[in-house]
Amino acid sequence: LSITPEYLRAREERVTVNLMDQGLALGRRFRALKLWFVLRYFGAEGARDRIREHVRLARSFASWVDAEPGWERVAPVPFSTVAFRCGRGAPAAAQDDINRAVMERVNASGEAFLSHTRLRGKICLRLSIGNLRTEERHLARTWELLREAAAGAASSS
Repeated sequence: LSITPEYLRAREERVTVNLMDQGLALGRRFRALKLWFVLRYFGAEGARDRIREHVRLARSFASWVDAEPGWERVAPVPFSTVAFRCGRGAPAAAQDDINRAVMERVNASGEAFLSHTRLRGKICLRLSIGNLRTEERHLARTWELLREAAAGAASSS
């Protein structure tokens, strides 16, 4: 049942069962029921407020990436996902390895979770904001982890 896009791939996928590939069919009725529960709980304005806040947080994070030397945002941020890379200035052949290492270090910390994708043939990191309790302080800590991981990855490559 699996059609796994790049951003959902992990090196563990060959040795574990991914539960996203198991379960009920994703028919319209099940998706509509989930949306109904969200709207019932938050209301339309409450859902809009949360989406606006997540977009604001994503744009704030994107501004930090834009301002940091050696980092680059690789896509616009119309929603709550930021695609970016580190290692600008490193040899092109090493940049994908640096980004993979950064993602693995941050994810291994257990404090944040990043995914990746391939954009124009290059590995990019993805930060997506979706948890209701995410605050700017969480993103600030994630940014700190990213910069620490990048410094470690650059020195070991």
